[in-house]
Amino acid sequence: MPEQGGHSEATLVYKIDKVDFKTFGVYVSKSTGIQDTPSLKEPQTVDWPDMHGIFIDMGAPRYNSREIELDCFIKADGKLDFFNKVRAFLQVFQKPGFRRLDFWIATKPLIYYVYLADGVEIDKQWHEGEMFGTFTLKLIDPFPIKRMLKQDGTQVNITLTSDKPVSIFWDVDVVTHDIMGEAVLSSHDYPVAGPHYPVIVGVIEEITNFTSNSDVIWNKY
Repeated sequence: MPEQGGHSEATLVYKIDKVDFKTFGVYVSKSTGIQDTPSLKEPQTVDWPDMHGIFIDMGAPRYNSREIELDCFIKADGKLDFFNKVRAFLQVFQKPGFRRLDFWIATKPLIYYVYLADGVEIDKQWHEGEMFGTFTLKLIDPFPIKRMLKQDGTQVNITLTSDKPVSIFWDVDVVTHDIMGEAVLSSHDYPVAGPHYPVIVGVIEEITNFTSNSDVIWNKY
């Protein structure tokens, strides 16, 4: 089902690597997976022969990757313009690394780091004038649980304690992996003032002694 949440898709803003989809002439008509809860990984179970039922360990639930589908359409002025817009948009997803997908409702974003999971087939309607095509983006977010910060200045400092490695996506193609240990300080300097939105991914619910000079705008999503 489309994720409307009281908003039409036309009132929402989608960005890829911080560029609005509309810049490419691309619009989203329906989305799934962005606000849904990811599916639960199979928990550890024990079937004792002398006990009723089974024992299921739900003390530390873990989740599968998030699957996002965006039903899109693209408009262009003629065949060449259509070809150029499609190529420019899809080339963003062909870069190395994870691409940053922003989903904005009003002034508060949800940010995902994704990759294109499948090929893209465009259903084209050829005309002499305006061109029109529809397609579905199937994206995978391998980091289903996140915490997001906001920094209006140029420097972010984060100190945390974690027994499990976490990663911090500071920006597009800027990430620090395998942060773990006692009171570990991680920092990043941006070339210009924000707002900037660092995203922490991993088993964030087991992070302890978390401090930062930035505001937490999503504690867990």
